[in-house]
Amino acid sequence: MSTIKPHGRAALLTVNLSLTLSALFFALGYGTALAQPPQVGSSSPAAATAKDPAAMASLELPVAGGELATFFNEFDTAVRRPDGLAARRIGDLPEFRFAFDGKSMTVYVAGTGAWGTTSAPATLDAMLPAAGELGGLNMPFDELLAADPYSAITAGVTEARQVEQATVQGKKVEHLVLSSAELKVEYWIDPATELPVRSLVVYAYHPLRPHFAVEYAEWNLDAKLPDSTFALPKPPGATDVGFREAAGAFQ
Repeated sequence: MSTIKPHGRAALLTVNLSLTLSALFFALGYGTALAQPPQVGSSSPAAATAKDPAAMASLELPVAGGELATFFNEFDTAVRRPDGLAARRIGDLPEFRFAFDGKSMTVYVAGTGAWGTTSAPATLDAMLPAAGELGGLNMPFDELLAADPYSAITAGVTEARQVEQATVQGKKVEHLVLSSAELKVEYWIDPATELPVRSLVVYAYHPLRPHFAVEYAEWNLDAKLPDSTFALPKPPGATDVGFREAAGAFQ
């Protein structure tokens, strides 16, 4: 684990950065009181909780000729720790649904009717890498789902800065910039709610340096979600093509 290097305001910056990040994780249902800001790699997950945010995301992807084009999509996501995730994407890219219930993970692509399911590990932390291995699914900002999001976000980080306050959705927010050898990640966090209102990742390892940006809205940390939220039965008329093939529609 790399140590975050302070810049600008030196030690004060490091403390403020830790406080801001730990406040975010506390609001998401992780961590403990903020009197002792965590060191990089610290962990104190709280009890399971349900969350149901919505988001608008823009993603740059290569198109014909090798140039990048930007695609806009809306996401509705429900999370139940430690064993539930449901997500739906609509917009420029194909409509895509994903569900995980602690036993299986399932994908449905409405445009083609492709549906596929496979067995899955029992926890979100184990499921996320399994989704990549079994279906090629790599969910951006999945570090917010991890049992220890602080360690997940700061893993490999070599530089961190808290820059001047920004205005997002008409609110003054804290702006954090984290850099590693492969990624540059930015978070804009509302100090009133201690939740992210925007995030951005730049894939620095890619020669075209594509961007993925998310605008968060409608956070609900007290959602009471039934088990059916995390089920995705085969819809009438859908075709079982296997998990990997169905998951191939995700970009």
